[in-house]
Amino acid sequence: MSLSRNSLASLLADVEPLIIHHWDADGIASAVTVAQFVGPGAIFVVPPFTYRPPRDFVEQVSKLAANKDVVLVLDYNAPPEVYASLVTAIGGRPVVAVDHHTTTYPRVPNFYYYNPAAEGDPNGLWPSAAHVIADALGFYDPMLVAMSIYGDLWDDSVNNRVYRAYMEEVGLDVKEDSELIRNCAMQIWAAEAAKLKDVIDGLAYSLAYGGADPCEAILSDPRMTNAREAVEEELSRARSAASRKEELNGRVLAFGVTTKYKITGMLARQLARENAGKIVVVYSVEEGATGRIYVRGLAQAKPLIEELRSKGLNVGGKSQRSNNVVSLEVQPGDLEQAVDLVIKSIGKLADVLVSNG
Repeated sequence: MSLSRNSLASLLADVEPLIIHHWDADGIASAVTVAQFVGPGAIFVVPPFTYRPPRDFVEQVSKLAANKDVVLVLDYNAPPEVYASLVTAIGGRPVVAVDHHTTTYPRVPNFYYYNPAAEGDPNGLWPSAAHVIADALGFYDPMLVAMSIYGDLWDDSVNNRVYRAYMEEVGLDVKEDSELIRNCAMQIWAAEAAKLKDVIDGLAYSLAYGGADPCEAILSDPRMTNAREAVEEELSRARSAASRKEELNGRVLAFGVTTKYKITGMLARQLARENAGKIVVVYSVEEGATGRIYVRGLAQAKPLIEELRSKGLNVGGKSQRSNNVVSLEVQPGDLEQAVDLVIKSIGKLADVLVSNG
């Protein structure tokens, strides 16, 4: 069931939650914002680096939720069946998802969601889940929310009016001071890309309850700094080594890479910027046997998301002003077939994907 803005704030006013949050800058900022609002007592859980967590993760959540009032799922963009399994596992307590992705939700008892961007966000008003939460609660750290937006929009943040408002609120200049925000977001992205789950696992708790300045704590962590150096080197290598193929009479550029780090999304962002006017498909196999596909350069993403979901694929993404992206996770053996299906679907929808927005 969809929650209203006021009902979300009322629900969180007096609870001790179990917080499941996405592993990126936005997910961490979302978790910290909620935890600081509700006070001590929150427990944080980071899923494995997949949107289809294994059964033992759901069992872990069930045990941790035994003495909690509510399970909050923040910025995770899981498929409907994952939410439904969480509801079943915790046996009657509410599960509440708060997000800003274009997505669908299950219609099952005890599941609730608040997502003003669920059907798309053509005006770019909901650039991060942390902003969705901050807007509903009226309680937040503006620098932390600014970081959450930068971690989703990156260089396009400076053109987003919501990001600019948070920067002005904290007294920072959008052009001169965004490098600080970028560096904070990059540290977290590097930890995610290097799959340093032990670092990510404890970050929300330390930022929420540790009393340290968030950016100072993030920038001073040598594990993240070391990861950033290694991941940025791998990103540069992958860009140079990526295969390139033109599809649909040159309207689509497809790039294939093999990488040991989780960098496909960032690589797609960079290649789309370098190839303006083209739809860019980047696909990879990472060490650890995960296939990923990202599509950027779209005027709008929602039609492609819906088309691919109708084919039974595990698809996520955002359909937002200046941030249209479609992402898929597949088994390595299914990657080639999935890429072909993505490109055929783009061909079917090409006029809509390119001309509208």
